[in-house]
Amino acid sequence: MYLPKHFQNEDADQIRQFLQQHYFGLLLSNSPDLFYTPLPFLFDWQEQHLTAFCHMARNNPQLKQLHEQQVQILIMGPHAFVAGDCYGEEQAVSTWNYSLVELKGTAFTLDKEQTLALARRQESFSAPDMLQSVEYQQKLVHGICGVRIEISNWLGKMKLSQNKTASQRQKVSDYLKATEQPQSVWQLMQKLGLCQ
Repeated sequence: MYLPKHFQNEDADQIRQFLQQHYFGLLLSNSPDLFYTPLPFLFDWQEQHLTAFCHMARNNPQLKQLHEQQVQILIMGPHAFVAGDCYGEEQAVSTWNYSLVELKGTAFTLDKEQTLALARRQESFSAPDMLQSVEYQQKLVHGICGVRIEISNWLGKMKLSQNKTASQRQKVSDYLKATEQPQSVWQLMQKLGLCQ
């Protein structure tokens, strides 16, 4: 990843907070073919050690090449267009501000018992009030496989106008407050005619 120094973020506390809020991303592997799968991740911090967990369909061809392989995870955060004219200067280039975290590590596939425990943990994180029967969970585990990724390093890229002056950054912030259009999944579903 192209990463100018002023956009680099290696602060473990900030990375942890980012991953608590943004945990949907891409799992990439390249052994021998390049594969990627969009997935929600569960991040487990122990001191300075980070482990990522996810699960995928057993029919996913990426799964066959994951065990004990080097992988990358890309987690995107907020992003927005910044118009050049927001600075109030004649010659200013429009840009895109964004945030992401790149994690690298070694993946290990989980057995069915571990996968079931992971699915329960992910469910309790995302939908704590949802109850599923033991029979249903046993059927579920035959169709999915859990993955544990021991993270060896992480790196944040927060391209948020750090290369601008304080007054220019304030102008960007004011511009985004006035123009940013947050998109949500339900709005996209509605726009595509999938619901009303």
